[in-house]
Order: sequence, then C-alpha cells, then structure tokens
Amino acid sequence: MRPLSVSRCISAALISVIALSGCSGAEFTESTSATTETTVPSIEETLVSESSVTTTSESAVQAEPLKFNTHVYSCFLDACYSEDYRESFFNLCDALQNAEDTFECANEEIYEFCMDPVTHNQLYPVACMQITDKSPDGSPSFENGTGHIYYTKTKEDFLERQARFQNDIMAIINSFVEPGCSDFEKCLVLYDYMACNYVYDYNDELDRSEDGSGCACLKYKKGICGDFAPLYSYLLLQSGVNAIAVSNWGENDDVGYHSWTYVDIDGKGYHIDPTWGLKEDKTNETFELDYFMMTDEDRAGSGYPPELLEVYLLPGFYANECKEYDFKADDKSYRLPSFSLCCGYDLNRDTLFYYDYSYNYDKHAFQYGDHP
Repeated sequence: MRPLSVSRCISAALISVIALSGCSGAEFTESTSATTETTVPSIEETLVSESSVTTTSESAVQAEPLKFNTHVYSCFLDACYSEDYRESFFNLCDALQNAEDTFECANEEIYEFCMDPVTHNQLYPVACMQITDKSPDGSPSFENGTGHIYYTKTKEDFLERQARFQNDIMAIINSFVEPGCSDFEKCLVLYDYMACNYVYDYNDELDRSEDGSGCACLKYKKGICGDFAPLYSYLLLQSGVNAIAVSNWGENDDVGYHSWTYVDIDGKGYHIDPTWGLKEDKTNETFELDYFMMTDEDRAGSGYPPELLEVYLLPGFYANECKEYDFKADDKSYRLPSFSLCCGYDLNRDTLFYYDYSYNYDKHAFQYGDHP
C-alpha cells in the first residue's frame, strides 16, 4: 500500500516545491557503534564532501567482498521456536545448494515450516515457488526424520537460478555495505538502495507465480509493500542485522493493509518502511527519513497501532501474543525531525546529513556514533 495520509501528502508536496534534487548463521553480531543523542552542528563544521550522497575514506584498505551466507535466520524466531527449527531449516538450505532431494528434519511440523513458501520468501527467497512439499505420486513427504524436496522445474534450472540470485544479492550488499558498518549503517545504506532503485507497482503487474515475491521484486525492481518488506529484511539478514517482515491491517478501512520491516539494534526495536521511503523522482539526490527508524508512536501516527502488529513467521502470528519477545519500538536515538530528507552520510565519521523541512529547510548533521 502506498501512503495517502495528509502528513505524507504534505511531505511529498514540500519535496516538489523545494525541488531538491539479522541474525546471520548461528551467532548474532551486535553493532559496534554506540548511539549518541542527536546533535545538529553547523554544516560548515563538518568535513564531508559535497560531491556525492555517500562518502568514503580514500585511504580505506580494500577489503575482501562479503560472501553469500547460506544460513540466515532471524533471531526473533530463535526466541519463539526450538533450536530444531533452525537446524532443520539450515539442513534444507544446505541440500538446496546441490539440488538434493532430501534433508534431515526433526519432525513433520518443522518440515512444514521449512517447506512453507512464506518461510522461503523471508529466509531463502530463491526457493519460493521453486520447491514444494507435495509429492507427485502421493508418497509421504516426511518420514523417519527425512524431509523430501520436490522441484517445480528441473534441478539444473534451480541451480542456475540459485547461483544468479546469490550473485545478485551479494553484488547489492558489497556495493552498499562497507567493512565495519554498524547495524544502523547497514539499515541506512540498504534503505538508500531500496529508495533509489525500486518503484511502486501501481498497476499490479508483478508476476510472483514464477519467481516468488522476493525474487520477482529483485528481478524487476518493482512491487508493493508485501514484496519490498521481505526483500529489505532479507538483505539486512544477509548483512548480519536482526530483521523480520511484519504487517498490519490498520486501525480502519481507510488505512488498509500494509507491510514493513522490524529490526533489532543493540536490543532495541525499530520500524523501517521501505515502501513509503521509495523516491517518486529517482533524479532527486535526497530521500525521506520519516519512515526510517520509526517508533511505535510514529507507526501508530500513520494508522498502524503496534497492538495490531502481525508477524507471519511467528507461531501465534500476532506479535502481542508472543510471550518470548516483546515487539516494541520506543527508542528515539535514531529519530530525526519530521519532514527530514537525507542528503548524504559519512560512514567514516558516523554522521548523517539532512535537510529539515519541519523547521528552517537548512542542512544539518546528525552524529549517531562516537566520532566528533
């Protein structure tokens, strides 16, 4: 769903008038950059280059590109499911690397979780619509600790798709995520990537039956909220950020169904909405920050109260029924003023630059880390 509320329309109008251009593997790596309170120094006091949106140190040592991680899994699920779920799902992912027909699985219930297209779309998108748990001859799909994998096309076709998908995902991550990036920075740069490279599919032309939601969105660079949220979440998981796609039917019929991403950074939750963050005009060098690192209050203000939060991969579906993890977002450490537009960031100095249209339209610097 695209934004239609008054506040969002005002934000879009301001831009037009001014015309300015997870948990990865078995261990979760916490952010190494401590958050400080918002500061707004004079822009002349900064040392950032004006020539581009992002800046990097010329003296930075060239690091080896990150490798695709077959084992990505949200730590939110670890709080709700037994370790057998994670291990069985990783067994499936390992089997898919060689297009094998079976994988070790703890029990039939976990087998159904591992083979569910919703699970694939969020945790291993290339498998979505490409494998099934339906036996063509009616034989048992799970028996004696072994789960069967049935491919919808040839194994050769799947292996080609899988290799292409892995290359595409890592090309994105290695183009935006720099060595040493904190979890907040990973969220920021990949939000920037989504905003600049994807368009909203107003005509609902995206065919998800062939590639699945995530891969179709990645392939055609368009979609709706239900496509963008899991793709953005998966990119974050591949980068080592604890993320999961969530949704909400809204407080009334005028708001409508919507999906976005929930992240955990240093033990604190935030809502990030890649759909509403899309740039309508891709030639603009700025992108909106209103829908980045939102609190529950922010999300409720746009018509989606936290008590209605849905998490498809949870056992109970509704977040407020989850006793193992509290899906709250009440931290404002990364929250900028309303109507703020990002116009650059210096990852080496832990600084984000933005125009504040709620106050004076001036350019400001927000220091989110330890650097002066």
